[in-house]
This record gives sequence, structure tokens and C-alpha cells, in this order.
Amino acid sequence: MSVDLFDRSESFFDKLNSTKNLVSVEKLGVLLAVTAFLGHLGMIAWNRNLPILIPFMEDLISKNYLSAIYTPFSILLYYEVYLLILAIPNSITKAIGKQFEIISLIIIRDVFKDLSYLGENSFDMAHPDILYPVMIDMVGALIMFLLVGIFYHLNRNKIGLQQVKSLAKFVKFKKLISLLLTVIFLALSIFHFFDWINLLITHDYTTGKRVAETGFYQQLFTVIIFADIFILIISFMYSDSYELTFRNAGYVISTLLIRFGFAVEKPFDLMFFITAIAFGVLLLLIYRYFVKYTRPINL
Repeated sequence: MSVDLFDRSESFFDKLNSTKNLVSVEKLGVLLAVTAFLGHLGMIAWNRNLPILIPFMEDLISKNYLSAIYTPFSILLYYEVYLLILAIPNSITKAIGKQFEIISLIIIRDVFKDLSYLGENSFDMAHPDILYPVMIDMVGALIMFLLVGIFYHLNRNKIGLQQVKSLAKFVKFKKLISLLLTVIFLALSIFHFFDWINLLITHDYTTGKRVAETGFYQQLFTVIIFADIFILIISFMYSDSYELTFRNAGYVISTLLIRFGFAVEKPFDLMFFITAIAFGVLLLLIYRYFVKYTRPINL
């Protein structure tokens, strides 16, 4: 029965990860992002010109057109999360790289949000208290972008790794976990969307804003942490490689740091995010050195 479950999950995962399906999801994501962007621009125009028609609109929607850039970015980030989940069976390193991409894109999204707070007054733009969050996010995003580039540079060439026993079966395990994560991802998305709508209906805009910005990612990365730990435990059945085990355990630490980053305020969130990526880069660098130069030769 377990074999049948793995075979069915593998077949379903392969359909989700097919080129045809990925292209369809990508087109849908772009369509939703464009629609949401135009809709947000329309609501801003309404709020600037006819706010009296919907009294709570003034509290809910910014009057700065720049704030509309935040909306399509948020939708495209969901697509990146979907790609992250699909990357897990193919490569743990590729999946952790996707995590790093996502948090760097979240910070870039926050830059647009920060810029929308500046308003259209030149005096506001010159005020240190207004500029500080923008500059912090911009510098943090650039540092993360650089570190992600270094991470992928280190992983560009495959090195001679120890052969993992029964690799095909291990991949089936990871595909099953990926499918479960997909279900949880959809459930969290639906739950947070309706929670956000409910908070807006009750005029709790502060909590609604927090739910929309970080609540989803906090819970998502908590689930990913447990998925990573489960994969780490299962990997012991298929490989006794010390360096591989250490690397995968280190990746779990990076994910933990990302999760902690969503629970703190700026600029401490950036400190956690940058530390997580830097730790991943150093981990991969040492791992590659370990495999290439320290593996014993049996004569």
C-alpha cells in the first residue's frame, strides 16, 4: 500500500511540475498580478477623488499611487513560494536558494511600501524618520541579492558527491512531502485571505495589515522547518555521509533564522534574514571544500 501511495504521489507531483502546468500557473499569476495592480490603482484614484462614497476607504487605501506596486509583488511572491515547494524533491540546495530568493523579494516589496509612505511632499522625503526605513530596506535587499548570487555561484557546478543509496525512493519521499506542503500552502492562503477580509470588515486595519504582510509567511516557514527536519531524518536511511548530513542540518538552521526574522521588528528582521543567507553561503562553501579536498582515499 505504501508503494502505491508513493507511486500515486509521484505521478501527481510530476503533473504539477510539468512544463505545461508551470507555464499555465505562471500565466495565471501574471494575470492576477496585473488585474490586482489595476484594481489597486483604481481604488487609489477613487480614494483621492471620491472618498466620501465609501467612508472607510480613506483609512483602508493609501492615496499614494506608489502603494499599488506592493500588490502585484505580493501575488508574484505566492508564485515563488509555489516554485519553492516544487523544488524540494529536485534539490535541497535549490529549495533553500528559493527560500533566500523569497525573503529578498519580500524586502524589495517592503521598499515599495516604504516609498509609498513618503507621500508626495518633498519635506516628508527629506525627514530622517521617514527615510530611515527606506534606506535600511534598500541596503538590506542589496546585501541579500549579493549573497543569493554568491550562493548560486557556489552551486553552479556539481561536485563529486557520495552516491546516495536508493535515491529514487528518497526522491519519492520528498515528492510526497512536497505535495503535502502544497495542500498546506493552499490552506494557509485561503485561511489568511478570509482572516484578512474579516479584519477589514471589523475595521481592525492594523492587525489586517500585519496578517497581509507577514502572518502568512510566519506560518509557512514554520511548516517548512518541520518538513526540512522530516527530510533530514529520512535522509539517514539513504546516506551515511557526514558532510551531507551536516549541510542539510545547517539548511534547517537557515530556515529557522528566516522564521525568527518574521517575528521581530525592523531592522532586526533584516539582521536575521541576512544572517540566514550568509550562514547558508558559508555552509555551502565549506561543504564543497569538505567534499572536494578532505574525502579520505581508500587504498
